[in-house]
Amino acid sequence: MAFCPTEEKIYGYEDSRFEKDVDENFHCSICYNVLKEPRMCRNNEHIFCLACISEHLRVNSQTCPECNEHLSVDTLRRARLASNYLSKLKINCDHASRGCAELTCLENLETHVANCGYAPVLCSNPECGMVINKRERVHHETEICRHRKVKCHDCGQILEDVGTLKGSLMELDGKVMKAMKELDGKVDQIKQEVKKEVKDVKESVSKVNKDVDEVKVMTSQVLEKLNMLEQLNKLPSPTAEMLKTPREDILLAGGGEIFSATSKSVEIYSWEKNGWFEVSPMNETHSGSSSFIYNDQLFVVGGMLSKTIETLNLNELPLKWMKCPGELLYDGFDYQTVVCQQRVIHIGGYCSDQLSTSNMISELHLTSPVTMEKLCQMPVPRDSHSVESFEEKVVIVGGEDRNDHPLNSVLEFDVKKNECKEMPPLPHPVTRVATVRWRDQVVVLGGRDEDRQALNDAFMYDCKTGKTTALPSMLEKRYECCAVITGNTIVIMGGENEKGEALNSVECFTMGDSTWEYLPAMNKARDGAVAEVLPSTRNYV
Repeated sequence: MAFCPTEEKIYGYEDSRFEKDVDENFHCSICYNVLKEPRMCRNNEHIFCLACISEHLRVNSQTCPECNEHLSVDTLRRARLASNYLSKLKINCDHASRGCAELTCLENLETHVANCGYAPVLCSNPECGMVINKRERVHHETEICRHRKVKCHDCGQILEDVGTLKGSLMELDGKVMKAMKELDGKVDQIKQEVKKEVKDVKESVSKVNKDVDEVKVMTSQVLEKLNMLEQLNKLPSPTAEMLKTPREDILLAGGGEIFSATSKSVEIYSWEKNGWFEVSPMNETHSGSSSFIYNDQLFVVGGMLSKTIETLNLNELPLKWMKCPGELLYDGFDYQTVVCQQRVIHIGGYCSDQLSTSNMISELHLTSPVTMEKLCQMPVPRDSHSVESFEEKVVIVGGEDRNDHPLNSVLEFDVKKNECKEMPPLPHPVTRVATVRWRDQVVVLGGRDEDRQALNDAFMYDCKTGKTTALPSMLEKRYECCAVITGNTIVIMGGENEKGEALNSVECFTMGDSTWEYLPAMNKARDGAVAEVLPSTRNYV
């Protein structure tokens, strides 16, 4: 029987501390609370709090309390998927009972508690011993504590000193009065001269400051216009041919929390009707998955807790999702798939089964059973990256290494030679970006930088020279978003903002323009979704 902590020694987090109810799959089967530092047994992935299972293994037998497999603290596995999910949940402070109303993400709880102004501290005044909030400590110890130190004065010595000072002051008063009479005339004259000079100086300084401020404003405006002109001059001006290029409708699928209805839902944006329309949902949840179109079929591949591949025949209406006969060989997410030279190329990602980040580039064979043929290894394992397909090359942009550090590297995979080589790097590390291909350029949109800050940057990466060209910044900061290009118009959808909140906003930018514009918002806020451009030969809504 598993060791169960007493009420005085609780290892997990109490349900009542969370902003919302926590799914039962993320509760410890020993203490029955929400998991804290989750760990799994090796084979059957039964999940417990680290402290609970450690105490159980110390007090009871060296076996899993659920499946009785042999188990020790050293052979416990980290539950990265559960940790990632729990880290985003909002929880109240350890000191909520003392007045702290802060709700913070679980991953930031330790930092918040360490700096919380409601943490209990002892008054440092001897004989007091009162426990007070840290934020009130200085006021209590110096203003209201009955045991605070008060400086005592020697009244007798003060009276003696005051008498001495009075005598000295009376003597000085006589001398000062005499001197003042002599100086009165000169002082009045000097005052008038000084006032005039001060007034003249103030007027001169005020005029100079006004001129300087005007010059600063004009200089800033000129520099801003020059910078924007320089950026726009690098882009081709929109021609009549470009403006006539048709814009196809957009299909958006999945994303959001893995247990929510959003991760099955599908929406289509119609340019003609200028709105989003919900269509038949997928059969299973897909978040952190990838997608591609191959032989008039749209494929959505895997994602968190899913090995399923679902397909949509774009030539048959109404649209209906079907499960591919085969499945992926492992649970994984944040990988990329792309079609190049009629081959489906699968790149990197996080493997949940092995708790590791992949450095493998493989060919995905859509047969039953589904197989993956290893083609090449990348220099560094990566997930949360983005890829774009060119004639015979696949360009791999940014992402994170196995230590979750954002990367600035760019790789080029040669599909014919099955070789991978380094390209000139990006201007700065970036992960969880959206990209589209425009001519010989990869357009990089949003993402997070090395400080985990959300970005609204947009720039083009030349796949032949490695040079970058800045585009106008997006209207919102966003990462884990998705993007497509239809005609010469880039459309970016959803993602998360700098507060970690899922977005339903949509922006578009036409090459040659100077600003981004909002499109109608999606019906559901979602991050980690996939998007594809639909053929213009049919009306899907």
